[in-house]
Amino acid sequence: MTKYKIIDNFLNEKDFDKLSYDILPSIDDQIRQQQINNFNWIYVKNQVNSWDEPDYLKKVTDIELLDPRHRWVFGNSSFIRGVPFPSFPVLVPLINKIFPLAIFRVQSVFTVQQDKMARSAFHIDYTDETQEYTDMVTSIFYMNTTNGPTILEDGTEIECRANRLVSYPYKTYHSGVLCTDQPYRIVINFNYFKNLDFS
Repeated sequence: MTKYKIIDNFLNEKDFDKLSYDILPSIDDQIRQQQINNFNWIYVKNQVNSWDEPDYLKKVTDIELLDPRHRWVFGNSSFIRGVPFPSFPVLVPLINKIFPLAIFRVQSVFTVQQDKMARSAFHIDYTDETQEYTDMVTSIFYMNTTNGPTILEDGTEIECRANRLVSYPYKTYHSGVLCTDQPYRIVINFNYFKNLDFS
């Protein structure tokens, strides 16, 4: 059984409302947000590094892989290997609440509504054959509520609920499901070091 931890209503209402204002798109103030907060969305050709998933993981869900035409996302990197990017200050209240010992990577992912449920390949967020990050934690923070869950390697489905944080050991394979009930699904992925009890 995969170990994981869920915390709902992770941020207080004031901090979550501010984060939503800074990150979620709005027709009226999208341009102003980009100018003030530097939270820009960049087109990324592939949602994950590899679409070749282990055979045993193909059996844990009936949800099909995304069609190759729809494997792109909008992304925003806030922190990579010790280097903060311009959008990092927007996430400080969230990071302070997570309270990591050290951060490795923070990446936000914006996917758009699909005609039918489809998912990314099962993956681990970051792989490097020359390094082993066995003690890292992966967390996903959901910015909006959709019908697109996160599927863990044992088939557990974590519902995508606004202001929810799910955490699990870094080496856990997982897959993101794109939504069909909302215009978009936005999550923030964290890879960091922390002594977190999953029991």
